[in-house]
Amino acid sequence: MIDYAAILTILVVTTFSGSAGALALKKGMNDLPKLSLNSVLKNGWIYLGSFLYILSAITNIILLKFLDYSIAFPMTSLTYVWTVIISYFIFKESLSFRKVLAVILIIIGVFIISQ
Repeated sequence: MIDYAAILTILVVTTFSGSAGALALKKGMNDLPKLSLNSVLKNGWIYLGSFLYILSAITNIILLKFLDYSIAFPMTSLTYVWTVIISYFIFKESLSFRKVLAVILIIIGVFIISQ
């Protein structure tokens, strides 16, 4: 029997950690005084972002064990939803009508595919 709560938890961890990882890398790159290997290796945000990306990849692999690829892969589009939300609060990016509409359409699409 499939434990839907566990699958949902793995999906949230996969999508949120992927989005947070990308945003941590963005923050790390924004904080660099200049682009050099030395400054990248000394930036904690780069390490955090890399860790979160790896976590996302591992949980995505686990997710593929329990869901068909045709369902699991489209569900990872929820990463874009997290990205819009986190970008709004962390980077103070604007939320246009188009962004909000796109997020709503992604959520509706994921719901339809999961049925």
